[in-house]
Amino acid sequence: MTNEANGKTFLTLFLVMVIVTLVIAFAIAIWVPGEPTLKLRLAITYGLLILVFLFGFVILAAIASGKIDVSQLLEEETGGASTSRFQLLIFTFVIGLSFVLIVACNCSFPEVPANVLALLGISASTYGVSKGIQAGTKNGSSTTTTSTTTPPTAQTPTGTTKT
Repeated sequence: MTNEANGKTFLTLFLVMVIVTLVIAFAIAIWVPGEPTLKLRLAITYGLLILVFLFGFVILAAIASGKIDVSQLLEEETGGASTSRFQLLIFTFVIGLSFVLIVACNCSFPEVPANVLALLGISASTYGVSKGIQAGTKNGSSTTTTSTTTPPTAQTPTGTTKT
């Protein structure tokens, strides 16, 4: 499929997801009993939850169908597994999903503790340092070769070699 066709497919899929989300949020706002502020909060919360779910579903479907290649997501340039990339991925998912669960249960965004930010910062720094080490190793490993050549010998007009 061409890039233009992929773009049109993605735009159509995006519009369908947004319309489905708006319809469900509108239905929640109309048919859920309660005061208007509660209905609005529920409509927005569930609408965003459904939109995030649909985006995640589309991404997982693209991964499963092979449109998105994740085979090298956790690999180094040399082909081995990257522990720093894996650590950053796991910490980000765990902390992100924890906050999603807290928001879903309490319907409010919690304050982010300094320890969580420090953990994410350490994880990201580990990844950054590993990339710096790789770049330094790559630049340092390129050795310059100097060729040692003997000076050309001079020839006399008679054709004999003079050293």
